[in-house]
Amino acid sequence: MNAKIHPLIAALVIAAAVAAAALWAWASGQAASFGGPAELSRGPHGHSYIQVQNFLVEHDTDGNYVRTHDLGELGVELVLGGHAFFSNGDILLRRGVDPRSFLDNFRAYRRETNINSIVPESPDSGLARCNLESMACERFGQPGIDFKAAFGVFIDERTDEVYISDTTRHLLRKYSAAGIELAPPASGFKFPNELMLHDDRLLVADTNHHVIRILEPGSSDFGTRVDSRDVVPASARSAGHRWPSHFARVGDTWWVNNMQTGMNLGGLYVFDDDWQFIRRVELPAGADPISILAVAGTVWVSDWNNDVVRRFAVDGEPLSDLQSDGLDTVLSRFAEERRRYTVLSFAGVIVVGLMFVGLIVQAFARSMNAATVRRAPEADRQTAASDSGPLHLEPDEAARKRVNGAARLVVILSLLTVIPLGILLGLSDKPELIVKLLGPLSGLLAIVVLIVWVNRGNWGSAITLDGTTLTLRDYTGRVSSCPVRDVRYDNTAIATRDAVVILGRPQNRIYREADVKDELLPRLADARRVGALDMLKIQVELRHPQGLVSVIAIVAVLFYAVFYFAT
Repeated sequence: MNAKIHPLIAALVIAAAVAAAALWAWASGQAASFGGPAELSRGPHGHSYIQVQNFLVEHDTDGNYVRTHDLGELGVELVLGGHAFFSNGDILLRRGVDPRSFLDNFRAYRRETNINSIVPESPDSGLARCNLESMACERFGQPGIDFKAAFGVFIDERTDEVYISDTTRHLLRKYSAAGIELAPPASGFKFPNELMLHDDRLLVADTNHHVIRILEPGSSDFGTRVDSRDVVPASARSAGHRWPSHFARVGDTWWVNNMQTGMNLGGLYVFDDDWQFIRRVELPAGADPISILAVAGTVWVSDWNNDVVRRFAVDGEPLSDLQSDGLDTVLSRFAEERRRYTVLSFAGVIVVGLMFVGLIVQAFARSMNAATVRRAPEADRQTAASDSGPLHLEPDEAARKRVNGAARLVVILSLLTVIPLGILLGLSDKPELIVKLLGPLSGLLAIVVLIVWVNRGNWGSAITLDGTTLTLRDYTGRVSSCPVRDVRYDNTAIATRDAVVILGRPQNRIYREADVKDELLPRLADARRVGALDMLKIQVELRHPQGLVSVIAIVAVLFYAVFYFAT
């Protein structure tokens, strides 16, 4: 079990495993990022807006589809944080790419305070005031503001004053319509989220304090606490819904979305005008509510995981989901992207799984081979009687059975993966998945074919050493002889000018280890011992499957690495 591993093979295995794991992690993350409807908002003319990735889907006061706005045309490459509308219809949102590093995301995961500057990284990033008709934007504030994680934004339609939850810095901020700071930041919160003005009071979901705070909105006493309301009733605590993130005024009641610890899979809870708990709104299993908005006598709730906007009566009774051609078009587009990355992540899992199975099979074969060598009697060796006599070696029959069995196992495992998947795809009502999976499935089948081909190249060979002449019979039956001084070899293979025979690794020999170590190698004192790369070159020149497959593997890994880092 302590055999040395060929450095090239080890490098290929490590590179392939890392690449496959990276593919799985990256593709899974990409798939998860293509969620469904998120923020819901209302414009100054009563129109409702549904944010899905970089699109705003607009509906009129009756909830009928009007048009879809592509925020990418405004320079929004990734929606980070919330948005709101000024009284003239302009929208306040964040433009630019996602500048957050891995460490930034890790600190956010650990609930650490954001210590990054709020100054934008470039003139085209940060908060901007944009017109959805002319698609013109101007920077909000000078020299600019970029919170990157301001998940609560509210604009007073009477004054156009802007209230912002600086969520990851645990602050509330207040600005004029031009982006001038009107009051010092208000502190004392833990991950504040949605906020709004009601009856001349500022309400904010103080998420990690599990309450709705009621505050003074005036600039002179901005953020002074007036009251605090517990919005996590006993039924919410028992369900793990302890983190209020979004809320809305619905008639004379308040609706609150209390999320679970992962800020997902929340529950809707209804309170009266004085914040006394009334009822929990029933949601389907697996629902992931985000934002809440009262529209035309109904309540809309965006469901991130299920690609729908759910509708309810004001008393909490479920209605049919929102029917909107524009919304369906956008959701279908991103569902396709999500499926594409899910398929890629599945391909990464398959590769990692097959490599894991292969390592187990290889370890088993090595242990069996080592046990066979330990118990093989001296009389069973296929060697000549002495160094001076002829030596004739052929592959170990027991090793051949073990390796062939391992190869068959790999083929069977591959078929057990490919065939059921093919059947499921054939029965699927999403034929586009077949096209997406053709690449990974073809690659998997190609790997199986290469394994079978390499295995075939290990058998049917023979080595004869008579005096100073070495004769090789390769796996095709071709015979080649030459003086020992012209032989090239290493610990894994031996070659003449015209043929090469694979010996195998010391603890996973095709020929018995005792024959190779005690009989063959000592008689090759006049031959030329070469390095691993030189032997690989010889195998490629003589077109042996072992060498050709090694080159194919190297090229494939390099190609994939370039493709992965380039995209």
